[in-house]
Amino acid sequence: MSAYNLTLFLHISSVLILFFAFGIEWMAFGFLGKAQNSEEASLWLRLAKLAPLINGPALLVTILSGGYLASVTSAFKQGWVSASFVGIVIFALIGGAINAPKTKAIRLAISSGGDALAAALRTKALPVSVRLRTFTTLAIVFMMVEKLESFSQCLLVLLGGLILGLLFCIPVFARKTA
Repeated sequence: MSAYNLTLFLHISSVLILFFAFGIEWMAFGFLGKAQNSEEASLWLRLAKLAPLINGPALLVTILSGGYLASVTSAFKQGWVSASFVGIVIFALIGGAINAPKTKAIRLAISSGGDALAAALRTKALPVSVRLRTFTTLAIVFMMVEKLESFSQCLLVLLGGLILGLLFCIPVFARKTA
């Protein structure tokens, strides 16, 4: 097995693991929003905390292996490589701006209980975050498969991924808050 093939295997595997972490997060945030008490909220929040422990290393391996693959194939000048980094920044900004403060607020509200917990659990931001990050990542995968050379086309693909993510947010936006 060549170094290229091993790296390609690691790259694809880490992307699959990233989507596995999205699945955990998607499920945990879905059930977290329906929690009826502190115990349920605590359980689903613990599950949600697993996602960054999985997707952080998976994203790091994806970036490092992707960088190696792009250097070996001289692909750094193609639009999809640069746009992939833009997509990763979008991914990180959404996760950092939404997940960290919202999960902290829920964690603090769990100890308070009552109305504070109910208010914290009504957030629609967490399910929206995971959907937007999932579809941004899918857009990156699409760009890599297509090997788009035009950076502007790649930005349109990323925008399309975000729009598709927003479309998958419609049930979240339509959900009634108690």
